[in-house]
Amino acid sequence: MTQLFKKICLFSTLVILIIAMYGCQPKTETPIETHPYAGTYALLSKTVDGFDMTDQYVYAILELTSDNQATMSEVDLYGLSEQKGSYSYTETAITITIGLRQFVFGYDLNDQTLSYQGRISRKEVTMRYQKVMNFTKPNTSGGKAFTEQLFGESLDENFYNYAPAILMEGNDTMHVWFCGNGVSGNVTDYIVYRKGKLQGDGTWVFTDRELVLSSTQGTWDSRHVCDPTVIKGTFKYKGIDYGYLMSYLGCVTNDSSRNEVGIALAQSIEGPWVKVDEINPIANYYTSDEYVDDRWTWGYGQPSLVSVDESGKVILFYTKGVVSGTYQYAELWDLSNLDNPVKLDETQITNAGVVNASGGADVINNADFAYDPFSKRLYIIKEDFPYATGGGTDWLTGANTVMYLNLNPEEAFPMQTLFSGEPLRWQVVKSIGTNETGHARVHNAGIVRNEYGWLMNPHQIPILYTKSDVSNDYPDWPLKGQWPALHTYRIYGYLIEL
Repeated sequence: MTQLFKKICLFSTLVILIIAMYGCQPKTETPIETHPYAGTYALLSKTVDGFDMTDQYVYAILELTSDNQATMSEVDLYGLSEQKGSYSYTETAITITIGLRQFVFGYDLNDQTLSYQGRISRKEVTMRYQKVMNFTKPNTSGGKAFTEQLFGESLDENFYNYAPAILMEGNDTMHVWFCGNGVSGNVTDYIVYRKGKLQGDGTWVFTDRELVLSSTQGTWDSRHVCDPTVIKGTFKYKGIDYGYLMSYLGCVTNDSSRNEVGIALAQSIEGPWVKVDEINPIANYYTSDEYVDDRWTWGYGQPSLVSVDESGKVILFYTKGVVSGTYQYAELWDLSNLDNPVKLDETQITNAGVVNASGGADVINNADFAYDPFSKRLYIIKEDFPYATGGGTDWLTGANTVMYLNLNPEEAFPMQTLFSGEPLRWQVVKSIGTNETGHARVHNAGIVRNEYGWLMNPHQIPILYTKSDVSNDYPDWPLKGQWPALHTYRIYGYLIEL
């Protein structure tokens, strides 16, 4: 018993010495005094529900300070998102706490990367960051937030800006074509162009306005050109290769009647633009069976182009305002050789499921389209009938509604579903009007698309819309020579998160 007692005492003494030397506390995420993981981590990759979001960001970083503070920053075309919190760590994981939410990142010591997998806003998200030295944020010269008035002249002048067509080049360059006048106080529509550059703080700076397409006297578009839409592709005309196709509305009238649709080409995205005179107007109202000589009719116009094959095949959408009603039409064209253009198919777009902001039955009118190759959907934003009344401005809508069609994924290009005769029905996403924007009139909107008329992200529908004040806001307008409402038309952005 004596020897056993001595052995027990000796073992106990050793345990006490070990505890005294090394401690016996288990590893926890409680921060310790040294901070080996402090630093800046730049985004390597990010997916949301299987879609690769990495290229959507100008930059995305995690900043971990030596006093356990954490900042998650992301800059995309919608602005700067910055979330602040704290962090704790073990040898293999870092836990970032922002508000009530915790993000547990695994840590790889060899390549100094942080990896996250989990659900954020009900979507499955993966993120991977790598530690970087001397990270420098992009420069900024100050600009306009995506949801602010992006550009426009002083209201002391009589200029208007409306009906934007938007093409994103990369993640930081926005090309916008829109309808505007060339001389203050003169109501003659031109197609106007501005290029926007995204700044390091998430704001936009746009170039000065440039008139890039005008009417041609003695032709089908001699009075106005308006409502542009632009896509990238491969088009040959008179032996010359062009990389960009524009479609637009033209007319010879002064009363918004008998509109038609034409096309133009450019080798550079910024122009110059060449009208395809041999086939213009490509949608000819005067030679159609729907033309009526002795009645006012709106005609054909408000086109929207979507590429089928990223080359020469396109779908041309446009509105028909004819004696029998208002319709949306689509034509499938092969325009790869514009010396011999070929119309491959045509169809009237269904109004099944189409509603206005109040949920009442509606028709598609003044619409812009975008194809989503990830979800195989066709999205649309269209103006709502009936138009808003009161305020001395009764010719403009107060809201636009975004909807989509589920296309057949078995088609080689699912947009072919439109011409297949399959029954299709629109699903409503959201309406954007006065309540969402604060503007009295919200009209003539366009979807922010990539160079082929496709969505950039299946989880977001970004749009640019035209706002207008109402005449009642400015009782002395006539005394100052301004038009009622027209000179307040300015372009703003809005983002719908899906």
